[in-house]
Amino acid sequence: MDVYHKILTKIYELADGRETIEVDLKELLKREGFFPSIDSISGHLITEGWMTETPRRHFVKLTHWGIAESKKALSQTPDMGNAITKDTNRLIADSREFAIMLEEFAADNSADKFKSIEKSFSQIKTTFEKIKANL
Repeated sequence: MDVYHKILTKIYELADGRETIEVDLKELLKREGFFPSIDSISGHLITEGWMTETPRRHFVKLTHWGIAESKKALSQTPDMGNAITKDTNRLIADSREFAIMLEEFAADNSADKFKSIEKSFSQIKTTFEKIKANL
């Protein structure tokens, strides 16, 4: 999910999915860590027709298009708990294989075995970073 959809879904949640609720975009973006980009984010969401400005500075309301887009984005979001569990199980299996490869390398120091270890280590690191990103 890109930043725009992430913020749009947060607005949707704060507004309880209604067009009549005003949301403080400034506070939301501060909380999410995107405050320096407030102008570009709000400009994009307004240009897409997903939200409108209110008379109060940095307060916004969802449009019916924004509500529809939020629902669409939320329905496509994978369950992070299941993704983390799946990746953790993958990390466990890869780590076991890595340990076996290390034992084989200790017995026979060949360049081919070292390349295999290096590839396995890279896979473990990639899976680890994927888990870290989903937390």
